[in-house]
Amino acid sequence: MNIDGERQRESRGPEGSGGAPPEGWEAPRERWLSTVVRPAFGPRSVLLEVAARLLIPAILVLSVFLLVSGHDKPGGGFAGGLVASMAYVLRYVAGGRHELAAGMPTRPERVLALGMLVACGTAVLPLLFGAPLLKTFSYEAALPVFGDVKFASFLVFEIGVFLIVVGLVLSVVSALGARMEAEEEEAKAGRERARRLRRTGGGPR
Repeated sequence: MNIDGERQRESRGPEGSGGAPPEGWEAPRERWLSTVVRPAFGPRSVLLEVAARLLIPAILVLSVFLLVSGHDKPGGGFAGGLVASMAYVLRYVAGGRHELAAGMPTRPERVLALGMLVACGTAVLPLLFGAPLLKTFSYEAALPVFGDVKFASFLVFEIGVFLIVVGLVLSVVSALGARMEAEEEEAKAGRERARRLRRTGGGPR
């Protein structure tokens, strides 16, 4: 009889659960991202977290490749910035605004301001040497492993454009998506308070 009763308790699940799965059962056991906070728009998905963990480094490497090779080929700072921004958007979708904040090294406004400073400084700097605006300077050097490598000032300008695009996209995501998530959390808290008030008012006095 004791064995049968133990089997019945195991089939019903933990005590007090009423046969329902425990709270947070959808959450992955392994921590694939930086935070463990559940987003307001739904439960965390282990499949999405694993995909984000595997794809984000590859997306960032692709964005750097587009940034470096985009002057003479398709790509550039704008395309590379968009690709890098998609990595952060994927991180936001996987973990919410807390995960997005954990993945950003600094505030998006600072990234945007730094990109503006780099791009405008690179464009105006040739005027100080009597050259026209946006004049490109290049320098070739022989490196031990890479051979002859050409360094050009346009790459610094492209880095500025890259930072501008990344900062702008992250600012939009932080202002719109994160705000919508915060409002959803406030709405859930309000519904929970109203539910508790109805439960208290309808109980015995």
